[in-house]
Amino acid sequence: MQKEECEEWMSIDEDIPVAATLTDLEICQAVCKQEQAIKVDDSDGDECVEENPPTNAEMRQAIDILKRGVQHRTTNF
Repeated sequence: MQKEECEEWMSIDEDIPVAATLTDLEICQAVCKQEQAIKVDDSDGDECVEENPPTNAEMRQAIDILKRGVQHRTTNF
């Protein structure tokens, strides 16, 4: 479809800006604002890393290990 055909189907207003050209400074300022918004006061010093929840297989493996540990303690102590 050519531009003329497309303009017939769509109402295009040439005066409406669809994108802005940003300077390097404006980009850096926008990134810094986002980083500042993300930062959280972590005054206790603990690092909090968000982890994915364990899979079902990992949970079953952990339960099996716990069962063996309990059985070992009940028979050897």
